Amino acid sequence: MFIDTHCHVSEEEVKEYLENAIKENVRIIVTASEDLDSSLMNVRISNMYPEVFTCVGVHPSNVRDYKESDIDNYRELLMNDKVVAIGEIGLDYYYGKEDRELQIKVFRDFLKLASEVDKPVVIHTRDAVMDTINILKEYNLKGIIHCFSSSKEVGMEYIKLGYKLGIGGVLTFKNSNLRNTVKSLGLENLVLETDSPFLSPEPYRGKENESKNIPIIAKVLADSLGQDLFRVEEVTTNNAKDIFDIH
Repeated sequence: MFIDTHCHVSEEEVKEYLENAIKENVRIIVTASEDLDSSLMNVRISNMYPEVFTCVGVHPSNVRDYKESDIDNYRELLMNDKVVAIGEIGLDYYYGKEDRELQIKVFRDFLKLASEVDKPVVIHTRDAVMDTINILKEYNLKGIIHCFSSSKEVGMEYIKLGYKLGIGGVLTFKNSNLRNTVKSLGLENLVLETDSPFLSPEPYRGKENESKNIPIIAKVLADSLGQDLFRVEEVTTNNAKDIFDIH
């Protein structure tokens, strides 16, 4: 059994989406949220389907829509048994840095909440590695670094802090440096993700991604590590279960 630790899917699509995933032995999916509306939707979906768990939070691109009073709504959502983490949260400086301070404030708000309710966090970080690492050092949390594609040195910093690294479609890209990097990180520190509908793996790059593609990523990971595919399936699934406390 595989687990997709990070995907985005709508209420209208989820039934067929799950059927497609289960056919490929992807039997648990964890949906990520970007704001309060998507958090509410994802909780509804997770309550409808036993195969779906979810995270709630504010993506750094949406921090301008966040109100401090919203934190109480998130705290209430986190009482639901199907909500297994806070995310995706973090920092994204790719499109400019004019809201950097606001991103950091909101990031800290959710890290504090995670500490309060004892939940893992799913971290989005782009062009903000040092700020992300330095802030995470202030909190004794665990979680997943979503869509990891950095260097071995950066990966080891996250691992030392107690995080697993989310490996997705980027691994399958023909000139991806990630194939060499994962050799130094250890399978015990990795989980699988799609970030659907984005980042489809080869040979489906450019098309809409789905959780059903997790075995494609797993096969490339197995080949990169010189490991048996079943071993990759077993270890990454157990890693995800441990992080999200899914049993």
